[in-house]
Amino acid sequence: MPRGGLFWRLWPYSLAGAACAATAAIWIARGVGGWGAKLCWLVPVVCLVAAVAPLVARQMVRGTVEALRSALAACSEGEPRLASRPSLAEADPLYSDLMATVRSLHARLEAVLRENQEQQAVLASMVEGVLAVDTEKRVISLNQAAARLLGTKAAQVEGRLLQEGVRHAELQRFVVAALSSERPIEGCMMLHPLSDRLVQATGTPLRDKHGRVLGAVIVLNDISRLRQLENLRRDFAANVSHELKTPITSIKGFVETLLDGGLHNPQDAERFLRIVLRQADRLNTIIDDLLMLARIEKESETGDIALAPGRLLEVLQAALHEYEGKAAARQISLKLQCDESLLANINPALLQQAVMNLLDNAIKYSEPGADVELSAVPQDGRVLIRVRDQGCGIAPEHHARLFERFYRVDKARSRKLGGTGLGLAIVKHIVLAHAGEVAVESAPGHGSTFTISLPACKLPAGKLQWG
Repeated sequence: MPRGGLFWRLWPYSLAGAACAATAAIWIARGVGGWGAKLCWLVPVVCLVAAVAPLVARQMVRGTVEALRSALAACSEGEPRLASRPSLAEADPLYSDLMATVRSLHARLEAVLRENQEQQAVLASMVEGVLAVDTEKRVISLNQAAARLLGTKAAQVEGRLLQEGVRHAELQRFVVAALSSERPIEGCMMLHPLSDRLVQATGTPLRDKHGRVLGAVIVLNDISRLRQLENLRRDFAANVSHELKTPITSIKGFVETLLDGGLHNPQDAERFLRIVLRQADRLNTIIDDLLMLARIEKESETGDIALAPGRLLEVLQAALHEYEGKAAARQISLKLQCDESLLANINPALLQQAVMNLLDNAIKYSEPGADVELSAVPQDGRVLIRVRDQGCGIAPEHHARLFERFYRVDKARSRKLGGTGLGLAIVKHIVLAHAGEVAVESAPGHGSTFTISLPACKLPAGKLQWG
């Protein structure tokens, strides 16, 4: 306690009072004599108590003040804690009030911290990016999704001006518009000009209870995948319309020719009818492939495609047998290599269809006298089924789109050979239904190798599936 405090001001008076009391007691004792004289020895005791009492009181008061001051300091630092009960009874009311305040502050602080943690957890788990800025366009917060979309880190951006941490002119203009808008705004932007990442942005101004603008919240949603799917849907609709319209137009034209007098010439009539039949068969094949593709997709999504351990050799032999006649007609040799014990979780009918589609393409695009190899080998816990041909090959720029619906490398040649453009798409979805992958290796003039990769399995022979 400082020397200018209450104790140091009162202590001299206490000593003076004690001295006066002692002097008076001595004079009284001398005057009364007898027993009074015997009480003279109490004088030093009285003096000592009078001198020590302020010291004891000082310690009691100082302990109480220090405890309360420590509790108040902890509250001011955001870490409220309870103080020990003071030894001075007069301080009890103050102690009770202070402790009630401490408990209240502690409960409120815990509620605020809990709410903040919950908000941070929600923001961190969001797929959408969330960016908050103040009226000066200074970044208040940035969640992980927004940091990934913007190609930065939250710690590098928070607290800095947006134009310093994120160098994206279109986003900066959008933030300015959101800050000045009376209502939420929306827009789309390419975050990275060299990529195809498209982001949908929604900006909402932040206001206090008086309606004053405090900043803005920008929500960023990556819609690149949705845009790709929309483009695929649009291309699919256009391709289906074209593929169906081509044979229908041909059929309609030859039927009209027959009705206009072509029936009177038997030779022309027969030729026209054969063309109509061929186009009708083509139309029927396209529809069958579309229906098969739709059925495979639906059953794959609903889990209705039954898979069970089965021997791959039997499936490959059945697929090869279906195309022996077509290969022989073009003088193409079919070769099979597969261990009899090789097993995989399969749907035999669907897997056979996938292999048949690959064999059909290999035979179509191979020259007479070439070989087409069908093989299956185990590798790193998987089974690789390969169809290798010696055809014209495929340029690398076409590899990524080969398994899309109606995609053709050479459209004229494909139609001439009777392809629908759906064979490889069917292969892809059958393989996906088997939890597998399909890939192609090819180069112009070096043939093509299509590989189906399936999970391998081991099971006693009594539990094998076929048919």
